[in-house]
Amino acid sequence: MTDYEPIRRVVTGHDSTGKAIIVRDEQVPSISPPEFGGRWAIWGADATVSLPNDGTAPDETDKQFPPPGGVKVIKLALPPKYNPDALTDTTELLDPELLAQLGFLVDPNPPGTYGSRPGIAGMHASATVDCVLQLSGETVLILEDNEVHLKPGDSLVLNGVVHSWRNDGNEPSTLIGIMVGADHSGIPKR
Repeated sequence: MTDYEPIRRVVTGHDSTGKAIIVRDEQVPSISPPEFGGRWAIWGADATVSLPNDGTAPDETDKQFPPPGGVKVIKLALPPKYNPDALTDTTELLDPELLAQLGFLVDPNPPGTYGSRPGIAGMHASATVDCVLQLSGETVLILEDNEVHLKPGDSLVLNGVVHSWRNDGNEPSTLIGIMVGADHSGIPKR
């Protein structure tokens, strides 16, 4: 299996007698345009889930991020040499209106605020706590004044901060993330 093929999702639940069963065993395709790598929505809920249940997918919107109390589980694959600057042909930040429509927080800071570090055009934040595990390859987490290189087995907790991703390597970078919706008072203006 390559990093960009559909992934297998096995879902458990309970039958009418309360017995634990396999409800679904299916392939989940990527929901991301190829130039952004791959992004798989593995599971999600917009509110607290009650258990036991029959394994039916919880209610969730098609937004990128869960609301407070919700959760989304994703797989993210970045192609070799992925740099969001190359997607926009500039180091300007992505269109704030588009980002807001996709569920990202509105950034009150002007373009150029985050410096000139490679990958800065992809800076964004969400009202989520993201627990991320690096599965394969290496990913560069870009912050305003810092970069962190994640290697297989490394974990990361993003607490609603402005960040971007880059892959400097020659192989795909694959991460698994669990995003928990949180209350967020907004990106601080500097």
